[in-house]
Amino acid sequence: MASSDQTVLQFFPLSTSLSAKVHPLVIFSICDCFVRRPDQAERVIGTLLGSVLPDGTVDIRNSYVVPHNESSDQVALDIDYHHNMLSSHQKVNPKEVIVGWLLSLVYSNKKEEDETGIVVNQLKEYLS
Repeated sequence: MASSDQTVLQFFPLSTSLSAKVHPLVIFSICDCFVRRPDQAERVIGTLLGSVLPDGTVDIRNSYVVPHNESSDQVALDIDYHHNMLSSHQKVNPKEVIVGWLLSLVYSNKKEEDETGIVVNQLKEYLS
């Protein structure tokens, strides 16, 4: 995608109260992908698409999972897949932009829970 074709999502200041409206298809898709994940996969990582409505509500209308490989100390995302899926979605719904990322995983201890914040921040930087 050329830089002039990209849609920039602007967020409101933190002092503004935001709410989210998640369409049922998104919830079903996330649950389905988590249940169908490979046995060895502990996480499902993906992209949330939608828009920010004039009243500040984040309207999450679509999502897709981004394939990845995990090792004990890192997660490698298929960025080409992410970009291709985003491009395909925007051909059908050009007003949908990335409104967030999804990360769903099984916790087995507190250390993994603490590390999740690090993964989410790296995911934001990596996919942006």
